[in-house]
Amino acid sequence: MFFAKKCQITIKNKNITLEAKSGTNLYKLLKDNGVNVTSLCDGNGQCGKCKVKISAPDGLEINKPTKKDRLILAPMNLENGYRLACEYIVKSDIIVDTEEWNISSSQDPNILGVKKINRNAPGVENGKAQDNSSTSEYVKSTDDTPSTDTQDNSVKDNFNTNAAPQKEASEGKSESTKKKAIEDPEYNLADGILLIQYPKGVKYYVYTAGINNISSEGMIETNEQLTDIIDNNTLSDFIYDNISIPDLERIIIILEKQFYEGEILFNLINYFTFDIGTVKCEIIQPYGDSKKLLTFLRLINTVNGQNLQVALDNLTYSYYLKEDTFYSLNSQYVTETVDLDFFLSSGKNPIIDISEDFNEITLKDNLFEPDSIALPALLKAIKLLIGIGAVDENFNLKSRKELVDDLKLEHLVKFSQRNDENLFYIYRKKDNEIFINQKMLNQLKELKIFLVSLTEYVQKELGTIENIIIQNLTHYDYLINNLFDLSILPKSYMKKTKFYSGDPTVLAAKFFTVRDIKTYIQSKIRDAREIALYKDENFNKIHDKIDKKITF
Repeated sequence: MFFAKKCQITIKNKNITLEAKSGTNLYKLLKDNGVNVTSLCDGNGQCGKCKVKISAPDGLEINKPTKKDRLILAPMNLENGYRLACEYIVKSDIIVDTEEWNISSSQDPNILGVKKINRNAPGVENGKAQDNSSTSEYVKSTDDTPSTDTQDNSVKDNFNTNAAPQKEASEGKSESTKKKAIEDPEYNLADGILLIQYPKGVKYYVYTAGINNISSEGMIETNEQLTDIIDNNTLSDFIYDNISIPDLERIIIILEKQFYEGEILFNLINYFTFDIGTVKCEIIQPYGDSKKLLTFLRLINTVNGQNLQVALDNLTYSYYLKEDTFYSLNSQYVTETVDLDFFLSSGKNPIIDISEDFNEITLKDNLFEPDSIALPALLKAIKLLIGIGAVDENFNLKSRKELVDDLKLEHLVKFSQRNDENLFYIYRKKDNEIFINQKMLNQLKELKIFLVSLTEYVQKELGTIENIIIQNLTHYDYLINNLFDLSILPKSYMKKTKFYSGDPTVLAAKFFTVRDIKTYIQSKIRDAREIALYKDENFNKIHDKIDKKITF
């Protein structure tokens, strides 16, 4: 019969010695013997409060840190012998000090409670926290806007163009000699993880300070929401059960809705922070409309020069940057008649191209019937209709009767009328019709009026437009060319316009380059001001002028 080895555990600050079998959990041993070790999670490795200093009487090494030790405790503390008592399994004689941390730091490493929004609390209206803060003065800094014309989902291409190759950057690096962030020279880069809530799981990106870039990524399929994981104090378990990561000092979480009460920034996001031991956790959540989160991430990542930023999937807010000041151009009411969601969304098998003579179409999948038309194909069709005189320069679709003497029969047969509305068929079979009607053209007309008015207003009232940045989640080839061909964007800006597509949430990994998200924002934006365009007399004059010119 084999017996477990007996070990002596000396409690230095209590001047007592305990005896235990090898394999005993240190936290349980201390608790069972009346040695007080503070814990909020009762030894479940969540709160970091059972931190103790351990040494070996013979000068040998103590147990190596566990994954949870590395998640919650800073590298310097681990090197100095600190461990979580709940994670330490006794294997040899050790000396334990349960109070040195409190004495040396003069404070307890508490986890800050996660506070849900109190819907009935003062300052909360209609379930939303109200912003009572004034605009801050920020420090001027430069930006590293991605140089490519399109943003894809690969952060390795867009995240940090100044990062050294992985092999060179990782060789000879230690915790004390990590590359310092360009934006914050007093800050040593720290390993971190970005967690993004998706409808059917959690997307993650692991940021490694040694290479100053994303080192791995993946999707965790789960029905459990990040908010429940946070509220149940199981975030560290969730990370280490699902993600292979050797060390962790920061966690950034992106939520699709507002759940926690934090600080309102630029009237776009609600910024909330808490700690798990020594690990800093930051939450970015939209303030109100979920589209505001995309707007925030887009504008933070396109700070460079005097730019006008327009999001096709959120026309309500456009932004103009000048001298580190963001002008939020609120176009509420102005763009209510522009329903771009109709144009930007397509079915499972859209028409993606159309021939010059309208006789042939290209489908995403030729094995199935088309169910929609993609935006570039639609704009191309309208351009062709303008070319043959079926649509005038103000986007008015003519009837077959008006065109009978001007068009070929192969084109005329595609014209029809329904409920006194003119139609032009792109595709027509029984129970399957895809057409262009005046209602759709009116949407493009309103878009043209708005964009032409917006650019003229900014140029006259705010300053020179060096670049127009068009944003959209979905990438469309030749979209910008189509917008200029139809004069929806002023042609004078053709060489100054860039198109960025894709989900910008991954670019939140840039926040790891400075000590916290708020510091990053302050390095980019000095001031922020909102202009309600529908109330602005100068904008309304310009808008009325352009409207009359295009409509009549």
